[in-house]
Amino acid sequence: MNATPLAIDLPDPWTGSLKLEQTPSGAYVGMARLSLRGVPRCVLVITPQLSWDAAMERVRLRASHFVGEWTARPRA
Repeated sequence: MNATPLAIDLPDPWTGSLKLEQTPSGAYVGMARLSLRGVPRCVLVITPQLSWDAAMERVRLRASHFVGEWTARPRA
């Protein structure tokens, strides 16, 4: 399996990185790490996807959902 490190496009001040691997069966799996102002906030596990495009879409969807929920939650 070869891991490919990638950047994730997120709104400021969020940053993210992604590692995708192709399994021997041809599926793509990985982990996306999300940080807010440099502080790690989340690791998203990307379950097996049939294609690279499907895996990238899953990352975008899950990361967008996490950031949206984090932003919407009330602050103390």
